[in-house]
Amino acid sequence: MNYQGRVTTMNRLLLVFLLWLGLISQAMSLPSTTATVVYGQLGSFTSNTSNNEGISANCISGPYGVTGDSTGGIYVADAFNSRVLHYPAGSTTADRVYGQGGSFTTGTANNGGISANSLSNPRMLATDSDGGLYVADGSNHRVLHYPAGSTTADRVYGQGGSFTTNTANNGGISANSLFFPIGVAVDSAGGLYVGDSANKRVLHYPDGSTTADRVYGQGGSFTTNTSNKGGISANSLYFPYGIDLDSAGGIYVGDYYNNRVLHYPAGSTTADRVYGQGGSFTSNTDNNGGVSANSLSLSSFALVDSTGGLYVADTGNNRILHYPAGSTTADRVYGQGGSFTTATSNNGGISTNSMNGPRQMVLDSDGGLYASDISNNRALYYPPDP
Repeated sequence: MNYQGRVTTMNRLLLVFLLWLGLISQAMSLPSTTATVVYGQLGSFTSNTSNNEGISANCISGPYGVTGDSTGGIYVADAFNSRVLHYPAGSTTADRVYGQGGSFTTGTANNGGISANSLSNPRMLATDSDGGLYVADGSNHRVLHYPAGSTTADRVYGQGGSFTTNTANNGGISANSLFFPIGVAVDSAGGLYVGDSANKRVLHYPDGSTTADRVYGQGGSFTTNTSNKGGISANSLYFPYGIDLDSAGGIYVGDYYNNRVLHYPAGSTTADRVYGQGGSFTSNTDNNGGVSANSLSLSSFALVDSTGGLYVADTGNNRILHYPAGSTTADRVYGQGGSFTTATSNNGGISTNSMNGPRQMVLDSDGGLYASDISNNRALYYPPDP
């Protein structure tokens, strides 16, 4: 299963059962809106320096992705250093690096040449049920899979099986090609979803296959990559970013340039719910109606929690929104000091409460939230409220 959400279907069902029995008297608390741990800034919440004090196991430059492992550790896609870092539970010093041949002091794109060990501008991340890691290797136009504990990829998507090429739409636009992939998510059957952003589509690959069997955003065609094909609708996409799945197998997609998040029921390529556009599937206005608990700007990622609620990285508004289950109106905001009507980057100054371009998020087993704060060159952890 994808780590994103960190709660299995069985746990979700158990929660519902306990609520029905009255053994849980109130909804699970949401994470605090004040961060308590920072990665990439040497413990400081008031600095946002890229590669603070030099490239090392403690620095970050442009983190896009964050996900977790089964031991409580986290992975961070350190995009501008062309690497992925793994941090053991409780530590802000990385103990493993992907993409730099084992070196924590280099940040070279495709270090040593394009290979099963190199990365160039990695974006979002996901883990599978075996502890393997998927990395959207954006500028190499591919997705890599690494078996648990290994920094050498054993499977490549988007390059026809080759680890030494990085051509956009290698062989032409098809069920096998990719063009700047950003989002990745794993379903309960081991299948892979990829946000094939520059091709304006989401692809689904069955377990073990590098040929997609389903396409979202192109009207069923694997050979087109039109922005908002057929017009802005419940079937169109315009630069899809991050992806997450709900307990019923439905998917959420951050539809970046359409300033919305779409929900698709399991197996369908037509969305049945939209966030950020006042319920309309035919508009894509930035902050439709003004900055509010209902608006979005450059929405990049959506994350489902254990109650069916949704976190959205509202990147252009420099905030993360939480929506209760079934609602498209947010009930909590991170990064704007509690205000739903402001969108200032680092509102109030760089701090434990500010954000500047958040992207991917993940929840831990305690209900705490990790978030990548890209333009602040850091990742933040928000603990569960007591």
